[in-house]
Amino acid sequence: MKAKSNRKKFFLSSFAFYLVRLPFFLLFLNQTPIYSVNPIPASLMNPVLAIQEDKGILRLISITPGNGRTGLIYTSTQDKGIPVFRKQNLILFRTSKELSLLNLNNSKSKTIKGSADAYPGNSGFLRDKSTLLFSRKNGDRWETVLYDYDKEKELKSLPGYQPFVSPDQKSILLVGNEVRYSEHGEDSMRVPIHKYSLESGELKTLAWIETDKEKLQITDVYSIADDQILVKVATEKENRLYKLPSLSGELVKLAIPFYAPLPITEQKEQVNISVSSDGKLLTFTERSDGKLGNIVIIDTKTRQRYDSSFVGCFPVIKNGSVYFLGDPEFVKFSKDRDYRPYNNFTLYELDFKKDKIRAITPISGKVELLSE
Repeated sequence: MKAKSNRKKFFLSSFAFYLVRLPFFLLFLNQTPIYSVNPIPASLMNPVLAIQEDKGILRLISITPGNGRTGLIYTSTQDKGIPVFRKQNLILFRTSKELSLLNLNNSKSKTIKGSADAYPGNSGFLRDKSTLLFSRKNGDRWETVLYDYDKEKELKSLPGYQPFVSPDQKSILLVGNEVRYSEHGEDSMRVPIHKYSLESGELKTLAWIETDKEKLQITDVYSIADDQILVKVATEKENRLYKLPSLSGELVKLAIPFYAPLPITEQKEQVNISVSSDGKLLTFTERSDGKLGNIVIIDTKTRQRYDSSFVGCFPVIKNGSVYFLGDPEFVKFSKDRDYRPYNNFTLYELDFKKDKIRAITPISGKVELLSE
């Protein structure tokens, strides 16, 4: 949770954002045999999925929101790797060396070719195609690969990293490679934001963002409803979302944070960002430096921000509902209380319009909800 110190590290060389996202599993990366896998029954295709590490064992579990029933999908030792995305009965793993794909139907795992030292982005799979996405270094530049996991071959290589698939599954958003730009005899460093059309194959640059003069890093890009594009910006003082004011390929100024809390001058950071499958809802944990963080929801259709009264982490949106992890000892504490570590985890459902929560089930060990 040391986000402030993490932001001081050079992003492209360390991928610090990935370490923040998976803080307690990265110590255990290596490949060992899988102990057990279980296919997901059709009746449980929409459970909440959680990665659980308890007493040296790593598990992927499904939790039925209605009754809190927990099912075991996968278990192994901690050094097998980290489940990062799931698509039906396929699970994408990040290991210390490469990416691998586990098929729960036959318990077989295969290495993704060309994925040495690669990282998945904010989207792992295309919904209706046998394609997954990952980013890797090519020399000193980042590239994103579209990979057909049925045919086991690369389909396309795109410039940039942190791929995010648009809600309509028609395009991929990318943070481009930083370039040196010279204008009127003055040099500056700029980062492009790219959009790749899966229908036409066209790659467009939506905007350029100056990074060195502003002393910022562009860590993520998101596409939400109504063709709005968001970028996550990290500086010495903040780590939060901004909306791109123009998508015409121009140099843009990021002036006003996206649905920022009032007063805007208050320095906040937004972490554990999750977007609904239709792009209409966005949720994250928002916190001040050294303080607890509360769950926030943005409804992009009604243009409303909902500040919940509850402290938690790793919120996800499934079927229009928001789920998050909290510690029952302080889930109802003020967000302005000093930060304290999570010692116990419970899965909660949040009714953000009524600002009420329902406890679903406690989960032992260290836990993170899995993106899909």
